[in-house]
Amino acid sequence: MGMFAAEYAKRVGERSGGEIDITVYPANQLGDWVEIHEQMMVGAVDMSVQMLSNKFNDVLALQWFPYSVLTFDDGRKQFTSGGVVFDVVNEAIAEQDLQIIGTYVTGVGGLLYSNPPEDPLNPNTAKDRKIRVWPGATTHQALLERLGHQSAPIPWAEAFTALQTGVVDGLIGSTPELTLNNFVDVTKMWVQNNDHFEVSFININKSRLEGLSDAHRQIVLDVAAEMTQERFDVAEREQARFLQDLRDAGVEVIEMTDAQIAETAAIVRAEVWPEIQGEIGAANMDRLKGALGL
Repeated sequence: MGMFAAEYAKRVGERSGGEIDITVYPANQLGDWVEIHEQMMVGAVDMSVQMLSNKFNDVLALQWFPYSVLTFDDGRKQFTSGGVVFDVVNEAIAEQDLQIIGTYVTGVGGLLYSNPPEDPLNPNTAKDRKIRVWPGATTHQALLERLGHQSAPIPWAEAFTALQTGVVDGLIGSTPELTLNNFVDVTKMWVQNNDHFEVSFININKSRLEGLSDAHRQIVLDVAAEMTQERFDVAEREQARFLQDLRDAGVEVIEMTDAQIAETAAIVRAEVWPEIQGEIGAANMDRLKGALGL
């Protein structure tokens, strides 16, 4: 993601003849994602490439709403301008003086196990496993419970140790790439269940964007749109490669079939969505269902 941000800054600088100078601070140098979100709201940080925190608006849980997106094709539709996820999130952050101008997709999520259950693909069996979920992820706590798991909210920074010491038996909220780079040494099984679409948004302080000249504003927007489409293509190719890399590292990789994913999605949409509708509100739930033809 740091390389993506650096490339964005480079292209904007070149197309503006050096008149727009973006300094990139990678690797959480300015704080974690929640802190950066807050700094952007007050204009202390101009732009970021990251997920947006639902600490400031519950509706932002739509970013990772379980089984709202099943494939990369779905993701292209819903996480780019005109898509229901993109538009609802943008509307929600407008009151925070923020605006999404593009998307950085990491991949499609799944479940990793350090201690795999006997029947990982059956949504109707008790697994007797405790799965790490990120703090504040009410949506995925309900998802895990329906799929037969217990859940334990643990920050990302503490997840490896929790897996290593057996505090939890698995983790949700990752992708093949993130698992390979962060948890491969404690991962025995990866289940590609497509539970969520893992994205970060290119977002900008709205007042800062509106303060640019028309020409400069258009450059900022055009480069974001261009790199969004490029990234979707790259991420889709990389997903298969990272799955193979996990296999090569000794991880048992289970890719659910389209039919199995559709079956699980139907169960979750029918039984879990009503429980977590309050996160995004009834009106936004109707918009999501309408976009999915439900």
